[in-house]
Amino acid sequence: MSRMKKTQKRSREGELSIEPPPKDHALAKWFYSNDDLIFYELRLAGRKEIPPRYLNPKLLDSQNFNHLKEMLNIQGLMDFVQFRDKYYPELTSIAYATLGMESNTRDLKDFSMVFKLGRNIYKVHCSRLASIWNLPLDGCLFEGGKTPLEDWGYDKMRAMQMFNLTQNEKSKIPCQPMNDEYRTLLYLVTYILEPRISGHGNVADEDLVLMWAMVNEIKINWSYLILHHMLRLKGKDTSGGLGYLCLWSRIFNYLGIDVSNENVKHFNPRWSEINEVTLHHMGRGKEEEEQAPQMAFRGHPGPSSQEQPSMSDLMQVLQSIEQNIDQRFQRIEDNQTSMDGRLQRMDRRLQRMERHMNIQEEEDEDQE
Repeated sequence: MSRMKKTQKRSREGELSIEPPPKDHALAKWFYSNDDLIFYELRLAGRKEIPPRYLNPKLLDSQNFNHLKEMLNIQGLMDFVQFRDKYYPELTSIAYATLGMESNTRDLKDFSMVFKLGRNIYKVHCSRLASIWNLPLDGCLFEGGKTPLEDWGYDKMRAMQMFNLTQNEKSKIPCQPMNDEYRTLLYLVTYILEPRISGHGNVADEDLVLMWAMVNEIKINWSYLILHHMLRLKGKDTSGGLGYLCLWSRIFNYLGIDVSNENVKHFNPRWSEINEVTLHHMGRGKEEEEQAPQMAFRGHPGPSSQEQPSMSDLMQVLQSIEQNIDQRFQRIEDNQTSMDGRLQRMDRRLQRMERHMNIQEEEDEDQE
């Protein structure tokens, strides 16, 4: 498809007029404004799709991920993370070109998703949007770095300690030290809740905030967050991918948009399902697969026989050891405090028993 030069026409009054796209253009039926078509061709045409994922709920039971199950239920996400359907990658990228959001300045929870296809302007209110996506209506408004996290009591260092995470020398936060349950939570965040095209092995700042909020049972307005993330995906350069493909399919279906002639794709369970196989791809079992026993600590696989550990790897292992030792000492101190309390209570009981016995002996002596 040839690139088009951007042109603008002005009326006699000096106001900017809307120039329609060329009638012979293959996508003319989808765009009312030539500027929208140019934006699509320059920024969205040919964008990679972020492959949709869905959770197999049997994973939660088979791995005893009761904490993760509880977090998903509190957030109202259990059905959402299991959703899968066919999707339309080309039509979705076209819809992204005119995507916008309308908010009530007095009540930010009153917002709508807005986009255009051809001469039709579609507006989906947040209440309907939540219903279409099977999400709850309530929750805190979170759109990324603009949210004042101080109101949540969020602290990055404490959050990293909660998940046993440390930054490496490249200022990245690898997910390997996390246990299987938290790594599955990260997988849900980076592939379903806030999908991205790459970097799933590292914990971004926003990933950390979302996981911390879910662990601390802070409910989030997911429709608001998803719509903001859609706008961020739209604004990225051409190397960024486009996600939420199945959510767009639900929107098209609800609005009655004719998709009969659109290119359609279907889920491939082998690549799309988050299950036990996914855990192995995320790193589980590598310690057992080594022929010789290697040193490993809670998510830190030992170095292979063909690759010597780097200084950053050793530092991560040492930091993990230090954290584990601190946690064990803390548990010992807690147990010691508990034992001291029990000993004090036992000592008071013995003193009462001795006083009672002395009184009883004196009474017996008086009777004699």
